[in-house]
Amino acid sequence: MRRHKALIRSPATGATGTMSCEVHYDAASRTWFGPRGKDFYGPEMTLGEVIMRVLQINADQVMQTCDPTGQELTGAQLAQLSARIAQAFKRLGLRRGDVVGISANNSTYLTSVIIAALLRGIPINPLHPEFTEETVKYMYDITEPKVIFCDVENYHIIKSVNLKLKNPAKIYLVNGKLEGVLDISVLLNDDDCITAAAYVPCPKLHGDHTAFIVCSSGTTGMPKGVTRSHRSLLCNCKNPNTYTRDSVLLSFSPLYWISGTIILLASLLNGCRRIITNRPYSVEYLLQLVASHKVTFLFLASHQIALLSKHDSDVMELRAQLQSIRVLIGAGSKVCKAVSRRMYELIGNQRFIVGYGLSEMGGLSKNVGGPVGCEGKVMRNVELRVLDKLKMPLGINEVGIIYARLRFKWEGYYRNPEATRRALSSDGMWFRTGDIGYLDSEGYLYIQTRDTDVFKFNNFQIYPEQIEEFILRLPGVSEACVFGIPDEVATNLTACAVVRTKSPEGERLTADHIRDIVESYLSGAYHIRGGVYFIDSLPKTPNDKLQRRKVLGLVQQLEVEAE
Repeated sequence: MRRHKALIRSPATGATGTMSCEVHYDAASRTWFGPRGKDFYGPEMTLGEVIMRVLQINADQVMQTCDPTGQELTGAQLAQLSARIAQAFKRLGLRRGDVVGISANNSTYLTSVIIAALLRGIPINPLHPEFTEETVKYMYDITEPKVIFCDVENYHIIKSVNLKLKNPAKIYLVNGKLEGVLDISVLLNDDDCITAAAYVPCPKLHGDHTAFIVCSSGTTGMPKGVTRSHRSLLCNCKNPNTYTRDSVLLSFSPLYWISGTIILLASLLNGCRRIITNRPYSVEYLLQLVASHKVTFLFLASHQIALLSKHDSDVMELRAQLQSIRVLIGAGSKVCKAVSRRMYELIGNQRFIVGYGLSEMGGLSKNVGGPVGCEGKVMRNVELRVLDKLKMPLGINEVGIIYARLRFKWEGYYRNPEATRRALSSDGMWFRTGDIGYLDSEGYLYIQTRDTDVFKFNNFQIYPEQIEEFILRLPGVSEACVFGIPDEVATNLTACAVVRTKSPEGERLTADHIRDIVESYLSGAYHIRGGVYFIDSLPKTPNDKLQRRKVLGLVQQLEVEAE
């Protein structure tokens, strides 16, 4: 059979420094190909080796600033601290393949702990510092860390979990001191004569070996340990066109979020400054950080961008406050059209970028100036397919489950071969994202919902985010979640839980307003027949992803009456 290819051109990306990109659609295999590009490093190169070289090149440049304390570290200082901790790990008997647990917020010395582990070939398992004891124990039972770094604030939880582990770990505080508890200073003071130049990379370490064991979002249950190799993260984070020496990076994410890990590595691999903080996100604090540190690259979760877009400041004033931002990336969950339009108004459609990616693979597509509501075009060296329920490939504008081709060797979910098997195609070459969507004739990717979120009403497939898109346009709506209520006749009745804003618009918001806007824009199958439930907050994972499956149980538990 002769192969036919369509060449799909996308607009210049501008803010990311790439002149143009091309997306190819192969009609024979029904595959979308992102632009091709060479890797910066060979298969044997590892993160720690590259980072130490970059730190030495940028020895006098400030690479990290802790906003709450004002403490700064240069490339030389980070390299020196990392070499000391790497040497301490060696004396502790930690070997390649052992695991270091992180249950901490961003703080001054945590970066050097990460670099040291990467140099020694010790996979890093970052957990959210606010995880419950149950979740921490669940993950550490799987990863079995030999050493755990935590904060003063959550030490009591980590200590309690550690006592219950089969093989208890050594615990070190990373952001302060408690009487009788080991802390990071013990490792830093262990050998003052160690220099950065004296470090020797782990000789048996390869680019395909696991560098991080990050957590899946946990929207459908307990999180899984997602392995990420040195090679895949180098490919994701080494990008001198996007990150330059004068870039100033900011993300509120702890390392538990893949975005936090990506921003950390982007700073270290490209030689640019990163602003860190352990203070919670608020729009006011964000604007303060941007102004005081002249932030140029900002990575925010979708809900953080939504709060920024709804901020009641004057548009011209907000534009001025965000003037230093060259790139603002929003990711983590779907950014609704109303939020995107507002961000375009504030900083323009070449500076605001909607990203779509996975913890398992990194970025898959990005929307730079494309249609509002889409996830953009396929990124460099990425291949996507859309498959139906029988796992047959679909073509242009046909809705199915998105699959992404694995470019590098993937070790799967840590010690979970069954989950790994379910996530892969039969040949092991394609990863099942679990997202339902399609690609159009211009090569734009549109994600409609998670396959686990879809429910049926009278045999119609209901995609909750299509309904939420219109509800979120209403003044007075802070958050909305559409879900199904089981019904003997219709299978499910469409219902909606709504969180009002704390404003006069929120006080005036009624269920009729919500029903009316849905009925104005959508056909009868999508109308809300199961009621509107006003609640104070929606159930979420520690990284603020909506747990849609828990909403029905929550409204029943709270005995909220439908309106």
